[in-house]
Parts: sequence; structure tokens; C-alpha cells
Amino acid sequence: MKKVAKSALIVGLLSVWAVACTTVVIKEDRGPEILLPGEFIESVDANVIRVKCAGTGSNLNEAIMQSRKGCVEWVITNQLAQTPGEKQAYKAAQAQIFAQLDKYIGIPGPSAASGHDKGVKKRHRISDTKIKIEMIEDVQKKVLTDDLVAMGVIKSVSDMLEAVGMPTVMVHPSKANKGKKNRKIMEDLVNSYLTKAKWEVLDAKGVADLNKLVDAIGEVGDAEEDEAAQLALAIGADIYLIFEANKKKKGNSVAYEVSVSGYETTTSRKLVSETALSAPRTTFVAGEESAAMMEGLNDVMGKALSQITDYWKEDAVKGNRFTIVLKNAPKNTDIKLSSALKKVCARVKTKSFPTQVNFFAQCKGDNMELAGVLSDAIDSKLSGHDYEFMAKNVNNLIIVFK
Repeated sequence: MKKVAKSALIVGLLSVWAVACTTVVIKEDRGPEILLPGEFIESVDANVIRVKCAGTGSNLNEAIMQSRKGCVEWVITNQLAQTPGEKQAYKAAQAQIFAQLDKYIGIPGPSAASGHDKGVKKRHRISDTKIKIEMIEDVQKKVLTDDLVAMGVIKSVSDMLEAVGMPTVMVHPSKANKGKKNRKIMEDLVNSYLTKAKWEVLDAKGVADLNKLVDAIGEVGDAEEDEAAQLALAIGADIYLIFEANKKKKGNSVAYEVSVSGYETTTSRKLVSETALSAPRTTFVAGEESAAMMEGLNDVMGKALSQITDYWKEDAVKGNRFTIVLKNAPKNTDIKLSSALKKVCARVKTKSFPTQVNFFAQCKGDNMELAGVLSDAIDSKLSGHDYEFMAKNVNNLIIVFK
């Protein structure tokens, strides 16, 4: 064999041997990152939420990065992706979300003052190679929500609500707040927060014959705030919110304690009850008292709306909720109409009074379909009794027997 050919053969054999002996490293897909849980601090406004979270790493920058991811994950899993399917979709899209982390959360400063200020709150070494930090930072909730919708991780609020029926909300002051001068200011702030969050708000002041409807409804059993429950039923609100704001003054500082309770109108079932206290603010500077009120409101509404949305997603797919009031009802109306309602409704609850029958029902159809069922049932089971519909609201039907 020629010397050149022999050399080429040796080189070729060595190359084959080198490739055969080279260890091929296959990076294992460990799935979604496991992050430390976060904690709600406050709602800055309807679109931004402040979160406290923790992270670990070999150095400060790595720990901050993991903590920032934990903040974003907390908002997703606690306020946005609520169903098992949505949470699974988030896990699948986690890497894509974290690739654009800067869109959703800022980088905290190296230290923070006390209270709710942004920044790194604590840091300590947990081993020779790892440190742990705790930080507070704002998460851009609206931007994050829009991207999750675009990725198909969650449904948009409009799509979700359209699928289960658009909820309507009425806002009302508590009995204790009705006479206070800040009542109207707080009511406007609550309504503004709701509309910015894309909730449909109803106002009882614009409803014709409101007093007649309220009188026809009568007392609402089990309602903690009977007036609010009556108004919500009369105007056709699915949910009503009771708010209360109390000034806490000490020396030259003022804070506001704001409470919000939410109820399902048809059943008076309490859906949420939250209270938040703003940080004290000086009374020497104009506008600080209003800022304290707004801070308390933002905190409490951020928590309350999230819980109500979760409830609505879960329960509304079972059907629309209705209150059916029958005034001057003939004898045995409750027995005769209950069976007809149970044929078309998933849930039917009856309350009978001497001259009135109230049904609380959850049915797949809308108000006009249910009105047709009631008309047929009355004509066949209560024949000979004249009646008229006083109201056919979205979730409220009032029938008066003559």
C-alpha cells in the first residue's frame, strides 16, 4: 500500500473511532420550572397587580430571575388560568411566556423600604452554593392576560362570559355608608374600576317603574342587605356588590379601610367578602386622602373580582339564574308550577308566602323561553286565573294574578 493511502486509511479509522467513542449529551426535558409560591400584596389598579415572591439561585441575579418568574406564575395560576385545562395549557406554554418576561414584570431594585414598596426585601444564604431572596414587584396583568389569550392558554373575558352568559353587576353602599359624604365618591370609584375591568354595570336610577318592581318583589329571604337585593332583582343584575369605606384618622395621618361583599342576586348567596386597609397618608398634602381611599379600593376590588370571576366560570355553564315572583298567587301555585319548572331547569328552589310564591331556578334557556314555559304551565294547571307579566328581565320574571 502506498504511503499516502496508508496515512489516509489511518486518519479515517481514527475519525471513525473518535466519533464512536464521543459521548453524545442529550439534554433532558425536565418539563415546566418549579417555582416558589407568590403572595398578593395589592392591586395597583385594574390592570396592574403587586406581588411578593421568592426565588433561589447561585447568585443574586439568578435568584431575582427565578423570583420574577414566580411572581408572574402566581398571577397566572391564581387569577387568570383557573380551570384544570387552562393551568395545563400554561405549563405547556411556560417557556414561551418566560422568554418575554420583561413585558410582564420589572427588575426590582437591590433594596426596598418597609411596607409594600417594590424591591428586594430579604436575602440570605441557604447553602454554600445557593442564596434565597424575597422581593415585591408589579406584574402587568392586562398585558399578560392579552398574551395568554393570544397563545390560547386562557379564554378572553368576553369569550368566557359570552359562553356562559354575560353577568351584570349593581353597586350599592352598605347601610352604614348610606349617610356618609364620601359614599358617592366611593360608588363612582367602584363603578369605574368595574367598567375598566370590562364588567357590565347596571344603575337602578335609570329603570322605569322601579318602585313598582321593588314592591312586587317584596322581601328577599336570607338577604343581608334587603334593599340592595330588591334593587338588584328589579333591574336584572346577576351580582350586586355592597361597599363600605371607613376613615381611620390618627394625628396628622389618614387611612381608609374599604370592604366589599359580593352576592348572587337570585339566591342572595355570598360570593366574596374582602377588606383592605390603605397605608396612612398625611393630611397636610392635597389629594392624599383621596389617594388613600383609592389604594384601599384597588386592593379590595382586585381580590374580590378574581373570586367572583372564578365562581362565574365554574357555575354559569349550568345555566342562567332566574328569580320568578308570582303575586296574588292562587292556592297550590307552588306545587303545580314547581314540577313544570323542574322539567326544564337544573335547580329549582321554592319559597311560599300567603299570597306570593317565589321560585329561584337555574335553567339553560333565556328569560323569554322560561316565560313561555310558565305561560303554558299556568294555562294548563291554573286555568281560569287571569295574569300578566309585570317584568321579563334578563334574570327576573314577575307575574301578577288579577
